[in-house]
Amino acid sequence: MLSLIHRFRVLVNSQFDNYTIIHLSFTVSFAQIIIILLLLLETSFRNPLLFQLDKLKRSRAQLAVKSIGATMFVVMMYDIYSVLEIRTRSIDSINNSPNHVILAFHLLEASLVGFMLILLVVINRLHQYIKEFVMVTETIRAANKQYRANEDCMKKIADEAKIVREEISRLKLEINNLESACSIKEQAVQLQRADSDALKNTLEGLLGEYDRLLTYNKDLKEQLQGVNERLSPSDGKKSAFFSWDRWGL
Repeated sequence: MLSLIHRFRVLVNSQFDNYTIIHLSFTVSFAQIIIILLLLLETSFRNPLLFQLDKLKRSRAQLAVKSIGATMFVVMMYDIYSVLEIRTRSIDSINNSPNHVILAFHLLEASLVGFMLILLVVINRLHQYIKEFVMVTETIRAANKQYRANEDCMKKIADEAKIVREEISRLKLEINNLESACSIKEQAVQLQRADSDALKNTLEGLLGEYDRLLTYNKDLKEQLQGVNERLSPSDGKKSAFFSWDRWGL
């Protein structure tokens, strides 16, 4: 395992100079810090950067990023191993200028590589959190919009209900007025009915009195006719006295 790491390190050193690796590490670290700042700050570059990160995670470039991360991790482990190997030597060998420089170089490189890996993990998690935050924010905005729409609808319904209640109150007032007018008319009808019953009773009494008078008149006629028949036909004055034409009967 260590031999493979050493060979990989030799291959990397053969392709890049040590100072080139340090400069590249500083450049990548600063680029990662700028990406983190752009993700944290609400600027016009935030949404395009999120879109590009989503596109990067969905494409095959994610495998390349993972491969580079694995390579950086291997380099960091080799640097840590080199530091531990140098520290296991004697103090005199460490104080020598070449070993001291190599130790400082490995420490710097391991720190930079570890810092880059941490920043890479931070970018990944921050992208996920910001993406979830954006989704939650959009959901909250949609819910607030729906709530405002429901509130406007409820306000409109409340206004309509208020108008209906006012209309019901007006109709109740009209019904009460109509009931009062109907009660007054019913009382008037009852009074007229009582007057009609009284007039009917009076008329029946008058009709009875009229029938009685007719009977009395008929009896009186019969009595006068009988008296007139008993008188002598020769007595003209008395006959004229009991004449029906004289009395208008």
